[in-house]
Amino acid sequence: MSTNPLSESWSETESVNRNSAKRAAQLDLSLLVVVLMLSSWGLLTILSASAPVAQTELHNSLFYFIRQARWLVLGLVALTLGAVVNLGLVRKLARWGVLITGGALLLTHIPGIGVTELGSSRWIHVGPISVQPSEVAKLAISVYLADLLARNGPRSWNLSQFRQTILPIGGVLGMVLIQPDLGTTIVLAVSAFVLFFCNGTPLLTMAAVASTGIAGAVYHSLSTPYQRLRWEGFMNPWGDPTGIGYQLVQSLMAIGSGGILGEGWGQSKQKLFYLPIQYADFIFAILAEEMGLVGSLSLLGLFLILAWRGFAIAGQARDPFHALLAIGLTTTVVAQALINIGVVTASLPTTGIPLPFLSFGGTSLLATLFSMGLILNVSRHTQRHLLIVAKGAAQPQ
Repeated sequence: MSTNPLSESWSETESVNRNSAKRAAQLDLSLLVVVLMLSSWGLLTILSASAPVAQTELHNSLFYFIRQARWLVLGLVALTLGAVVNLGLVRKLARWGVLITGGALLLTHIPGIGVTELGSSRWIHVGPISVQPSEVAKLAISVYLADLLARNGPRSWNLSQFRQTILPIGGVLGMVLIQPDLGTTIVLAVSAFVLFFCNGTPLLTMAAVASTGIAGAVYHSLSTPYQRLRWEGFMNPWGDPTGIGYQLVQSLMAIGSGGILGEGWGQSKQKLFYLPIQYADFIFAILAEEMGLVGSLSLLGLFLILAWRGFAIAGQARDPFHALLAIGLTTTVVAQALINIGVVTASLPTTGIPLPFLSFGGTSLLATLFSMGLILNVSRHTQRHLLIVAKGAAQPQ
């Protein structure tokens, strides 16, 4: 019995399209694997870095590990939610996100609600837990700017639209700066700058706004005793190794002790009450001591892969909002990681900023994993668009 070549060809095409549909339903697996690797590595590093302090202060060496493990479970839920949520809904909530974040930042300065630790008012009490609004601000600003810039091309700016951008963004940055939290302020500013640049905003306009922001940040840092001492410690930590330079000196000693291959997991000596906050902002120093140069470069490699996949997803996106959202969130996470590592290695002035995925802290982990979920969501939409195009091209003429 004869067969119709066109029918066979169409059947084969349909089979290919069905396979493509299955692939389109998948997320960007490379990014997902990197996120899961970083999250797992962070949990193991917290276990090692926090055990001595937890045992001595709380009589439970697993205290911080268990708490972070619980946050990680919630973070994986947030990752899943971010990967499946309707991005149109996320976009509609962009302005509300900035307003709520701004309100939460104001609450950090209200006695009885805000919590001041180590000279900074960065937390608020929500029942039995403490929440850090500045971590949520990183997510809210990226979503808000992605929406605003996607609706207003680089040539359509007017004074009203300029105010819609500068006032809320500048207000959030200002409230974060006066906590004081210079590190998060820089991360937010870098993310905003990259988004404006990718949207085609004239460089002269960007330079004028950036110059004003930098001048304000420098003035505030130099006029605030808390920040000024940190600058002095950064410039010459060895000048006062038992005072203002103590933490940075201990961090450098930990990194130097790691050598090429490290002391081995769990074998850090600096975590034995020498390096303060070793399971939070300075956890990279413990990782470098235990895993050495090889482990440190491996961690940097994972963040570089994350950056590559995040920007690649943005480049493939057909919706301007999706593209800008992926750019903003990727920039935020990668910039935060680089700044944290720069601080720990004495390459940048000391700022209290966590290392994404690794530092102890629930708010940071939840916000980071939800951000990664949104980027995975963008990749899923991009694959679906490519599938539709492929199906249209495969239709018989």
